[in-house]
Amino acid sequence: MNIVLVEFNAHHDECIFSQVAFLKTLPNLKLYLISNYRLKGRIAYLDEFKETLFVRSNQWGIGHLKVLQFLNKNKIDKVIFNTVPNKSAHNLLKVCSKKKREYYGVLHNLKDLKNTKYLHTYKTINGFYLLNDYLLDNTKTNNLLKAKFGSFYPIFFKECSEVKLKKGKDEIWVTIPGKMELKRRNYIQLFEFFKAGNLNKNIKLIFLGKSDPNLSKEFKKYDLNNNCMFWDGFIDNNLFHSYLQKSDYILPIIHNKHILSNAYQYKISGSFNLAFSYHVPMILDSFFNQFDDFKTTALFYKKEDNLIAVLNKLEKPICKFNNEKWSFEFQQNKFVNLLKCNK
Repeated sequence: MNIVLVEFNAHHDECIFSQVAFLKTLPNLKLYLISNYRLKGRIAYLDEFKETLFVRSNQWGIGHLKVLQFLNKNKIDKVIFNTVPNKSAHNLLKVCSKKKREYYGVLHNLKDLKNTKYLHTYKTINGFYLLNDYLLDNTKTNNLLKAKFGSFYPIFFKECSEVKLKKGKDEIWVTIPGKMELKRRNYIQLFEFFKAGNLNKNIKLIFLGKSDPNLSKEFKKYDLNNNCMFWDGFIDNNLFHSYLQKSDYILPIIHNKHILSNAYQYKISGSFNLAFSYHVPMILDSFFNQFDDFKTTALFYKKEDNLIAVLNKLEKPICKFNNEKWSFEFQQNKFVNLLKCNK
């Protein structure tokens, strides 16, 4: 069987390695990659693919001709788009033959199913992957076509070289992963509580991503106990994953406006998969207590709660990631089963 993974965007590459690992368990598999050229330096496992093709995301003419030639030359049986919807994927599906091969796509936001712009090309897709089981429940009310749905958790990463980190015996590391983007996470509310409160010395807030220089400067003004850690630029991948492995809790601090709009009924936060991968409990808004995945793997706070007071009550966590769904075998079976849905 010949399968190609396709990512025309310059992001969501964190979801690719799990798919590679799952597919590599199949017998007689030849695996290929078509990717945005910007990802070439970020995908550290290119040797896993028999052949790769790098293209520019907005290159319809020559770029898509190259893609079609690549699919035909390598006799591709199944195409898996790592991101749908996508304009380039949409254009490609308009000219690709469904008789020659099957098409699958990873849907990152269920609301995109309501986008009539892509409705016609959705009909050529044999199955959609969602990134959490709780999103499957919403496909009944957000599905304008009779598509097949499955889910998998991209919680497996290429093994990194561990960076030795110094951590005090009594320290509790609370990590906020990702670039400091004010529109996505409620850093301002956290800052207001931090400024007014007194975070215990043993609680360390690790802002694990490129910081906003203005906001980090404000945090530092009130960081009398040296609670906070910031980075001015890109964090090396080995260092990033080493900090996650040492973390006691992950704090996504999802913005209240996203909670109030129920945005997370339709999508997930990347922080979820990092927590699931390393079995690190999360500290979440009580909104998420309705979903099974979080009931045993997270602590919850209410919108009116003082986050600093919540953090000051933290103790060393006890691992509660005992469900078989967190295993490689379980996730691999779920992923592969959808690919066989038309067999």
